[in-house]
Amino acid sequence: MKNRIYLLLAMLSCFVISCQDEDIRYSITRPDDTMCLKVSAESIELKQELGQETAVTFTWNETSNIKQDAQVTYYFKIDIADNDFASSIDKIEVPAGSNSLSLTHKKLNAWLGGWKVTPGESVTLEAEVIAKIEGASQYIKPELSTVHFNVVGYEVQPHDIFVVGTAIEGLDPVKAVQMTEEIPEEKYTWNGVMKEGTYKFILNNHSLTPSYTQGTEPGSVVFNETETGTETLFTIEKDGFYSLTLNIEALTLESAYPTTEYKNIWMIGAATSAGWDIMKSVKLEKDPQNQVAFYYDGWLNTGEMKFPLELREDWNVAFLMPVENGTTENGDNRMEHIEAGGHDYKWNITKAGKYRMTLNTYTMTIKFEKPKQEVPNEVPYKTIWILGDATAAGWDLNATTKQMFGYDYDAAQQGIFTWNGDLKAGTFKLPLNLDGYGSIDYLMPGNANGEGYAPLSETGIQYVSRNDTKDYQWKVEASEAGEYLITLDVMNNKIKFIKK
Repeated sequence: MKNRIYLLLAMLSCFVISCQDEDIRYSITRPDDTMCLKVSAESIELKQELGQETAVTFTWNETSNIKQDAQVTYYFKIDIADNDFASSIDKIEVPAGSNSLSLTHKKLNAWLGGWKVTPGESVTLEAEVIAKIEGASQYIKPELSTVHFNVVGYEVQPHDIFVVGTAIEGLDPVKAVQMTEEIPEEKYTWNGVMKEGTYKFILNNHSLTPSYTQGTEPGSVVFNETETGTETLFTIEKDGFYSLTLNIEALTLESAYPTTEYKNIWMIGAATSAGWDIMKSVKLEKDPQNQVAFYYDGWLNTGEMKFPLELREDWNVAFLMPVENGTTENGDNRMEHIEAGGHDYKWNITKAGKYRMTLNTYTMTIKFEKPKQEVPNEVPYKTIWILGDATAAGWDLNATTKQMFGYDYDAAQQGIFTWNGDLKAGTFKLPLNLDGYGSIDYLMPGNANGEGYAPLSETGIQYVSRNDTKDYQWKVEASEAGEYLITLDVMNNKIKFIKK
């Protein structure tokens, strides 16, 4: 009988202790809700472009259940409604003295993604404030106050960030260099040569604002919606190769000046003047502006090549090799260090010519560049883009900067431009500049129907000035969508669409 009584007392003791943790939601009688949690809007549509702006604010009254000499701490939680907070975020402690909490568009949308809510669909959420009372002479159950509201989230689109400044190519946004988005709307990286000067980060390549600049502490970042004249730019004091990592969520910047363990690199193979005589291998030069790079300027034959890291008659040396055997000069740019006795992968140069070849031993990449060529003076247009909802960029001029035709320097005749990409159901035309709507000259179909549309079978093109009200466009039907090679002959005003 005694054993049964002790067991019962032990079970009751565990129950009392557990009730003191508000995260374990037992059905117990709690104090009346005197906080009356309120939400600033019952329905909210989140927008990516408003990422850091406040989307919703919660407010509540001080709890009236506080006893004399007791202290209260408020906590905030949020989850899908009517889920008993089973998938709630970790509770957030509200700073002392505050009876409100705000959430940004970006933060709330990130939580929707964690709950697997489909972008564009409305979902009801439930927010809760917990008043935990401590220091009283007896235990007081936490007071709860909840509120429901509706939210529509968005699908995260690529968020461009560029580096601009005198440490790069000057404070001209057109010359800004784009960073790599490692984590959407959070982490961005860029590696490249910088010189003594200053720089900052901008959100597009046509305006210096908004921007991210130097904060009050080293490595800290501040966001500027407009140019205030009091911005502190980041500083480069030593020329060389830098690796930048910008976190716009944590507002931090890491700037590294890496070094390399490689002292000498040579090249060997049928593509080089040394052939396969290792003792005659061609030595690469150390880049004077990039402390981790080696380069070669000169002729390369067609054929294979690789890079020994020392010269020995027995070939018992380490090499730099491509990650896949037979990689061409236009292929995968990654390379790897292979010790003696490892596999024997080689690059394969498919087109003989003069190259500037650069090996970056920090990023472990190789780049083959032909001497820069200019579009001949006789060609009437030097730049051509593709613009329209039939393309991935849509009608966004900023995104269209990535949809440029390339000039074919190897074509049998002058004036040939080409573009490869996906076309979906929709329309498009070909701007000759991106100076803003109303200030653009175009290449348009030579003929169109009464609605201004031409099929892809229309091979004639015409120049249309920005002062002309004509607005002809090619139209891609749903059945025609797919990957295309578009060839433009601007000397004879012809266009050809080849579906791949």
